[in-house]
Amino acid sequence: MLEFEWLRDLLRGYASSPLGQTRLGSLVSSSERDWIERQQELTSEIREFRRVGGRFEFAGLVEIDKLVEKACIAGAALETAEIRDVVLVVDRAAEWREIALRPPAAMKGEWKRVTELSGSIEDFTEFLRSFRNKILPDGTLDDRASPELARIRREIEKQKRAIQESLRGYLRRLAEGGTVQDELVTIRGERFVIPVKVEQKRRV
Repeated sequence: MLEFEWLRDLLRGYASSPLGQTRLGSLVSSSERDWIERQQELTSEIREFRRVGGRFEFAGLVEIDKLVEKACIAGAALETAEIRDVVLVVDRAAEWREIALRPPAAMKGEWKRVTELSGSIEDFTEFLRSFRNKILPDGTLDDRASPELARIRREIEKQKRAIQESLRGYLRRLAEGGTVQDELVTIRGERFVIPVKVEQKRRV
């Protein structure tokens, strides 16, 4: 097909996710009449879905095939950020499954092709429930991931506050002798730092 690659690259620019860009990049031209007709019908159904106000968020979706393969290896474990990416894709799939099963009531016309395309999506309710309130958007574990994690983090914060209070008291004593630049305790690289004057370092 003339200029197919140009058109494909143009469409990739409209994809709002790495997953969409990858899938668009893998498209090839076809002269199969049945396939073309199915795609046109699918396009018509989605156009009607959009016309009545239907929305679906594709942004942020990434390719997870390799992550799923990694998770299937005995002894392998995904990082929390990797689990977050998998859960995001599964969550969007579950959202689309619900749309496919219950399209907007205002729609006119058939929904057959979308139903066919979406029919293989599993019910991920239990899977998603098991990860609810477990991983934050930045890929770190939520305090609510487990009672034990919440307890440990509370204890860490308690110890940090105790160390800061102890350092502030020490800082006040140093300030009285003119040893420090500022009465301020800072944290650098997970370490507490006191701003001591260069000429006074041997006294601390």
